[in-house]
Amino acid sequence: MASVRPGDIPRFLENGGRGAPVILIFGPDEGLVRTRGRALSNSVLGAAHDQMQLVEFDSDEINADPGRLLDEANAISMFGGKRAIVIRHAGKLSKAAWQPLLEVPPLDSVILLLADDLAKTSPLRAAVENADKFYAIACYPPSASDLQAIIDDKCRRAGLSITPVARAALIELLGADFALSEGEIDKLILYCQGQISIDVVDIDASIADSSEVAGTSPVDCAFEGRIEEIDGEVTKSFRDGINPSGLLALALNHAFLLKRLSEACRTGGLDAAMRAERIFFRRQDRVRAQAQRWTLPTLTRVIDALATAQETSRRHAAIERAIVVRTLWSVAMASRRR
Repeated sequence: MASVRPGDIPRFLENGGRGAPVILIFGPDEGLVRTRGRALSNSVLGAAHDQMQLVEFDSDEINADPGRLLDEANAISMFGGKRAIVIRHAGKLSKAAWQPLLEVPPLDSVILLLADDLAKTSPLRAAVENADKFYAIACYPPSASDLQAIIDDKCRRAGLSITPVARAALIELLGADFALSEGEIDKLILYCQGQISIDVVDIDASIADSSEVAGTSPVDCAFEGRIEEIDGEVTKSFRDGINPSGLLALALNHAFLLKRLSEACRTGGLDAAMRAERIFFRRQDRVRAQAQRWTLPTLTRVIDALATAQETSRRHAAIERAIVVRTLWSVAMASRRR
């Protein structure tokens, strides 16, 4: 039907996609693609939905049996209600898999197609944008004005003001990943609860230290293949106040960062990409070495593994520490096998 305009996206997510049977979420900001996909599935199914109502596939699984997507789309939920079917890496889907959805849209299922950046000429993007009752959401890294709007809105909702100098400093610290930026802003607001205003000293205390030091050591160990050090560094991070879900989020966003930098390596633009990401100066050499070490296919698999671990840890909080350690071990092993 159309692309959802940026200003309409929050309400679109809250309204469960306006009842659209197929929604394409795509763009270079992979963290935002996943965040919006999760928000939409939760909105469609409800906060207390049964896990059986949510089904996830990778595009390779569907391409091996293109008719499976249409079968899943028209399957009836065992316990009634809507079903959400999430397809990862949907830009790789064969036309034989998605074309039938345009001809016979599902009635009781919502298909969420998550993809990386798709050109306007992409057959899938063009088909969704031109189909009746279908929607496409583009996810691009936030600009400075986007970040300012997010900061001001979140502060206003929390009953806090922020000084102009602090706002400028915060925008400078935040990176090019929308989801990570939102998380850092939320962390700052939580730190400042009980205050009237946010100043630069609050940013130095809650973000500059924690986002660039705490939690990065076990992540670096994993992406550098130092498996024997992970358990001890994870323990230190927990002692420093990083919780398991937060550590997985750091690892996932670091994987997204390395993927962007690795893509820049291929075109000779690593230096410019490093500057654009605004990486903490003490970590620049390590991050550069990691970006040059990892391959894009391996990073893609690691991103999927970390995202799956995030979802698993949310459902099994009692063993989330073990999930974190085992997942970082698997990242370290992937680093050694590259």
